[in-house]
Amino acid sequence: MLLSIDTSAGTSAAIHDGAELRAVIRFEDPFGHAENIGRVISGAMQEARVSPQKLTGIAVGVGPAPYTGLRVGIAAAKALAAPLDIELHGVMVLDAIAFSRTEERLLVTTDAKRGELFVAGYISGKREFGPEVIQPEKVAEMTDFVRVSDPADAEKVGAFASWAIGQGVDLSNTSAIYLRSPDVTPSSGKRVSG
Repeated sequence: MLLSIDTSAGTSAAIHDGAELRAVIRFEDPFGHAENIGRVISGAMQEARVSPQKLTGIAVGVGPAPYTGLRVGIAAAKALAAPLDIELHGVMVLDAIAFSRTEERLLVTTDAKRGELFVAGYISGKREFGPEVIQPEKVAEMTDFVRVSDPADAEKVGAFASWAIGQGVDLSNTSAIYLRSPDVTPSSGKRVSG
């Protein structure tokens, strides 16, 4: 049984048995990752009637996505995988979205905030470029691709991971893909005298 987790857009968790989706729980709230992560994981496991000891692996969406939400999902996946002593698989979410589609030439975009987009291009299911951050007007120039802007979720992450594991694809890298620095930076500090 594979538990998949994604917090690149909303917060979701799913259970895949290798052949089919057994359960999925989603919260669309793009800001409530920390509040919802426990609820989606426990909800998906209860719906699938799976105990933690039955899990054989955990797949987690590693971005690209904004910093705060992404780290919640990755931290939860690592916190579960370590004590259960099971494999942890990192899934680039644009690959997961592309895997859920059938178009021959596909341009997958997701919201990168600041008026920009995360993008990757696929031909016959193989990633040809990306992930990268671009301006929306650049997407309009890529007329030889079908544009898809579906959000990622745990269902897509788990489906891709199940396929990739079966194909022997290396998903061992669980480092977050941010593609740019956080929106918030540390202050330079202030002088205190006394």
